[in-house]
Amino acid sequence: MRVVYSGKPTGASWHQLQGGGVDVTGEPHSATAWFPLNDHPSDKAALHLEATVPAAWTVIGNGRPGPTSERDGLKTFRWNEDHPIVSYATTMAIDKFTVHTSKLADGTPVINAYGQNTTYLPDSEALVPKIMAFLTKAFGPYPFDASAVHEPAHQWFGDSVSFSDWRDGCFAECFAQYTGQLWDEAENGADLDRSYREIVASHAGDAAYWAVPIYDPGKDRPLDYALYDRGSLMLHALRRTMGDGRFFGLLRHWATTHRDGNASWPDFERLAAHDAGQDLSGFFRAWAHSTVIPPEPYLHPGPLHG
Repeated sequence: MRVVYSGKPTGASWHQLQGGGVDVTGEPHSATAWFPLNDHPSDKAALHLEATVPAAWTVIGNGRPGPTSERDGLKTFRWNEDHPIVSYATTMAIDKFTVHTSKLADGTPVINAYGQNTTYLPDSEALVPKIMAFLTKAFGPYPFDASAVHEPAHQWFGDSVSFSDWRDGCFAECFAQYTGQLWDEAENGADLDRSYREIVASHAGDAAYWAVPIYDPGKDRPLDYALYDRGSLMLHALRRTMGDGRFFGLLRHWATTHRDGNASWPDFERLAAHDAGQDLSGFFRAWAHSTVIPPEPYLHPGPLHG
């Protein structure tokens, strides 16, 4: 089937860049701002982008760059993501970019594109291989064709393994947020147990803080802030319940089992119980499905107690 369509860019997903360029990004429903599709996370597909712009401009897209062609002052860029990609992860940016290319140790290409009137931070760019090595060690091989810690973590959690429906937002945002904390622990020696206890103590009497369930936070707020804040607390509590070996084994098992596919939060709960070798129904009922502060012992499992 071939669908022919046209129109002017509209909607909140289109963003004006500082140098006069544009990008189109956003979650949950940015893709419908620039191409027709069944905009549901369970319907993934490969993405092949071909975009023509004035020759002085550059187009950045998903996946790996293909051949470019130029004619009559116009330049056509091609980008190819052959792995199934969820619609909310599709993107395109147009600007007079300065593009730096490199490769990770395993040959995975890295593309850093700097728009006009932006600041080039070489120290930050130099961290990318180290961050990616940390993520691949924690979660398994990089799941896409090309690449701060939160957003790259989505390549495993939310993009390669995507939602079955919007109730499942936790396994994108909870995991990406917690991954940033894991990086801080590994790189800077952050004491995550201490941070956890301090956050829990500061909200112990705040009923509103615990009021939004992490699984299925609501039709109008599928990516509620609770997923970022309390979701990362839940994952740290799960880590302390299971122990590091089984917890990080679970994350690799999850990313490998559902690579390029879709899964649900209940699927994760079942896999966690299997890999933990124990009944976790009470833990997840208290953390993911409840609207009140988790009771003991789920709130302070293992070394978090005391």
